[in-house]
Amino acid sequence: MSRTGVANPPTHADPDPRFPFPHNPTPTRCQTEPATFDFAHGDSSGETRAVREKRLARAHRACSGCPIVKDCLKWALVNQPLTKVGIFAATTPSQRTALRKRMVDRLGPDWIDVLADQDRARRERAAAARHTPLTVNQARIIRLDREINGPMPQPLTPAQQQRNMARLMAGLKAA
Repeated sequence: MSRTGVANPPTHADPDPRFPFPHNPTPTRCQTEPATFDFAHGDSSGETRAVREKRLARAHRACSGCPIVKDCLKWALVNQPLTKVGIFAATTPSQRTALRKRMVDRLGPDWIDVLADQDRARRERAAAARHTPLTVNQARIIRLDREINGPMPQPLTPAQQQRNMARLMAGLKAA
């Protein structure tokens, strides 16, 4: 599976160039332990249901602590042909199919274009914010936040990982 953007319009096997695969400066669990996330649809590999569920739970826990899980899920939802098997952002292929149906219900049949437009607008706002100096009050708030909470970003704490896992699971159950 190629995790790079392409210059040509996407085909059934190319990732959508509007949604590049998310990257993190430090290797993620899916990069260091790819076998943990390697689940083929219907693949039981001669293992019992309990063993398979334990493997899935381990993959879900690993995703819950990942700093790029949100962007990974978006990439997996948009690039369906590339994610027919495996665990992406703590979701199985059938869970991603259900999430895609919800996206169609919420945003319409062109939901991928809607997401691309939202991302583009968010990037433009962020670029504009970089060129607009902060007010004195905004600078004070940021300084106080750093004094109280420390520099950002910080590694996810176990409590944050559990919260992410709970949110992922709640979203999957709602799908």
